[in-house]
Amino acid sequence: MMKRYKLLLVLALSLLVFWPVGSIKADTTNQPPEPANQSEQASAAVATDSSDSSAGARGTPSQDAQIAAKALTVSDAPSVAPTESAASTQEGNTGNLLEDSTKPATAQPVEASSEANQAQGQAATDAPSASKRVQELVADMTLRQKITQMLMPDFRKWQQEGQASQSDMTELNKEVAEAVDKYDFGGVILFAENVKGTAQTLALTHALQQAAISNQANNGKLPLLLAIDQEGGIVYRLGSGTALPGNMAVGATRDPELANQAGQIIGRELSALGLNVNFAPVFDTNNNPQNPVIGLRSFSSDPKVVARLGTAMMEGIQKYNVAVAAKHFPGHGDTAVDSHTGLPLVDKSYAELEALELLPFKAAIDKNADMLMTAHIQYPQIEKDTVISKQTGETIYIPATLSDDIITGIVRKKFGYKGVVVSDAMGMDAIAKNFGESEAAIMAIKSGVDVVLMPTVLRSKSDLAKIDKIISDIEQAVQSGDIPVSRLDESVTRILNLKEKRGVLDFDPSERTQAKAEATVGSELNRDNERKIAASAVTVVKNEDTVLPFKVKSGDRILLLAAYDDEVPGLELGVKRLIADGVIPAGVTYDALNYSKTTKLEDLKGKIDQATHIVLISEIGRQSQLASDFWLTRVPTEVVDYANATGKQAAVMSISKPYDVANYPNAKAIVAVYGNKGMDPTESLKPDNAFGPNIPAGVEVIFNGQKHVGTLPVNVPRIKDGIMSEAEVAYPMGHGLFYTDPVKDIKVNVPTSAQLDQPFTATVTLSGLNGLEKNDYRLALKMDTKQFSILPSPDYIISGDTVLISKKSNDTNPVEIGLKGLVEGQFSPVLSLTLIDSKDREFSMGEGYYKELVQITAARQSMVPGQQNPPQLSLRSVEPVSSRRQLSQQATQFSQLPETGDGSGLVLTLLGLVFFFGAICLYGLSSCKV
Repeated sequence: MMKRYKLLLVLALSLLVFWPVGSIKADTTNQPPEPANQSEQASAAVATDSSDSSAGARGTPSQDAQIAAKALTVSDAPSVAPTESAASTQEGNTGNLLEDSTKPATAQPVEASSEANQAQGQAATDAPSASKRVQELVADMTLRQKITQMLMPDFRKWQQEGQASQSDMTELNKEVAEAVDKYDFGGVILFAENVKGTAQTLALTHALQQAAISNQANNGKLPLLLAIDQEGGIVYRLGSGTALPGNMAVGATRDPELANQAGQIIGRELSALGLNVNFAPVFDTNNNPQNPVIGLRSFSSDPKVVARLGTAMMEGIQKYNVAVAAKHFPGHGDTAVDSHTGLPLVDKSYAELEALELLPFKAAIDKNADMLMTAHIQYPQIEKDTVISKQTGETIYIPATLSDDIITGIVRKKFGYKGVVVSDAMGMDAIAKNFGESEAAIMAIKSGVDVVLMPTVLRSKSDLAKIDKIISDIEQAVQSGDIPVSRLDESVTRILNLKEKRGVLDFDPSERTQAKAEATVGSELNRDNERKIAASAVTVVKNEDTVLPFKVKSGDRILLLAAYDDEVPGLELGVKRLIADGVIPAGVTYDALNYSKTTKLEDLKGKIDQATHIVLISEIGRQSQLASDFWLTRVPTEVVDYANATGKQAAVMSISKPYDVANYPNAKAIVAVYGNKGMDPTESLKPDNAFGPNIPAGVEVIFNGQKHVGTLPVNVPRIKDGIMSEAEVAYPMGHGLFYTDPVKDIKVNVPTSAQLDQPFTATVTLSGLNGLEKNDYRLALKMDTKQFSILPSPDYIISGDTVLISKKSNDTNPVEIGLKGLVEGQFSPVLSLTLIDSKDREFSMGEGYYKELVQITAARQSMVPGQQNPPQLSLRSVEPVSSRRQLSQQATQFSQLPETGDGSGLVLTLLGLVFFFGAICLYGLSSCKV
């Protein structure tokens, strides 16, 4: 018996000693998972963006004068995101996606609502929590009041009885005031037609609120959510406000601080005017080069950039107690059809959506977005139910706005979102041409939508009969049991939660005065910050022969050529600023004009011959305009070729989506500014009304050099015969040239020889970090791991064949990389070196810089006599590298990656197993003895 105890003791010791050691050692050898291979598709949307379904393409008879016929305004309904209080209690939270974005997607596709409701995301659609005040308000509401709280109409134009035609509703007339009082709408959305001046807009919002609460003794007379689409850039509404350069311009800066600053400008101005909801920011990832509606409205084709900058802008807006709506869920970036004019389809699995489109929206939810706005898009792999289109009779998939699998299954149950969900405008063709008005509103409510945006068109008192029918039809659906009353209670509770959180329930007109509004809206501070953001976005795409910056002297003549007449004042404003700042000296003259479809080169030769420097605008809205014989391409190409032939210095400025920068191979200088908004030609050096800051910023960079360097936020495809390639990239995301190098020198020092399987070092040194602005930076060295093994060190991270080095600001201390030669011969250990700055912009040595070799020998070799220093690989001229690849994704997570182990843990584990089984055998033998 004693022997058995001894054997058991041996067994226990083997488990206690060897097994834990082996396990611990094995853990340290685990390599981090490879990042999801999210190939960046060429994001080259070329159709004109629109945020008004009624607006036409630029240059068409229907172009809207208010928008200067450029960027069509999209009638986007509020995009709903979770409230701060709701987000803090969300169930099934997806975690911090910005920190975990390099991990491969593991979620399974959501085939139907049954899968979307799996336990993983079970944040059931229980009644949302609410304060006692909100609970009492909901309990006292009639069924009709609950329904109308869920409706948000617009009154952008109105035809009063006795009037011959409609006119912009800039002040509250009696008929609209009576409608607001009668229907107890939850909110009203305003458009550019409603908000033309500061004092006028404040008076209108005040009057709307007064109409809504005129009889508070009658329960349900609640203050309104007053919403607007103030995205900035091509979609902005406030005539007297600050237009801002737009999201893609912010994406070119890669700077969350500037994104937040833009958000604060928007929030300050909206709050001062009595507007409490902004249907922005856009969280769509613009990853389709043919996208006709998102384009410049997106921050980037990289979802992580969209998430980082979108949440920063969102928080800036919310700082002034303005609710935001992240739009357009689940994502409108990968479409080639505009949902204002058609019904787009995105044929992707849930796993694909989660890895790209959904990532920014998850980040918005994590950061407490107040609302999410839905997209009118078919997702047949998610929502498989179909209906018959009322217009065409064709079978269509139920779009996201009307899909319970998407709104309830994904938004509510999988993501655990507890904020307000608002539909995009229900009058858009994607819904209006395929569904009846009441049918669409009922389906939206059943899907989980809380606010039905613009359920019908209201332009006169007689149109109110249409809203009466929609309300009655929803009432009947509730009474028949098709819509449970509890479903309405959930939505109304969320709406009132939002109103309470953002101070809407406690509306006090005295808080907003005309004096305060006029001191805030379009203020000098806001315009100065707008100018800074626009300048930081300007991207120098090409600069052959160091043409830029232009250096002009007295007697020189500048020619400014625009595509449309409203762009000419922006070019002139840029020149006037440079003259005022003394950059352009006295004695320099300029001509400014626009070309058109009838313009011939002969018409311009006289002006070109007189000029010494030419700034030429290129504005392409869709792929068909890239054809060599289309006037928007033909005229700039002819001017560039003639300028080159006559020795003139010419720079092309791309002012819309930047895909046209690949269409001018003969141009020596090309810059992208990401905004085509013009300005009133009567404005002065300091415009009173909103104007596009991008064009003047481009002029300033062309002549005055760079204080900040913008980089392409999307891939630019190669263009051949006017067609954008789906496979080849002309300029990758992250590309952007410095007028001066970001660093003076980068060197990789390697020995001329080393012994096989013996350690040696490659030393990386940097100096002259003049372009890095005292911010942290990173280095990524791709190594030849077929010929060399990389030795672990606390000074760097090994990720596959890449060494990742994180450096603090202005840290130029050398880093030694330990290596061993694996085979005999001459090889270069470093294949490429990339510098990544604090804004995730990448700058790389070309391949030709890595041809110095190390001789690996089996026997010890003496050094070459007289050699004192190893040869140096030097980066003298830094070129922007391709769009951020996996190494950039991994580089953001240095501190989380484990070191590579040496495999000794496995040996110890095996020894433990030997002792373990040996003890069992000895125990068995001893027990067999008689």
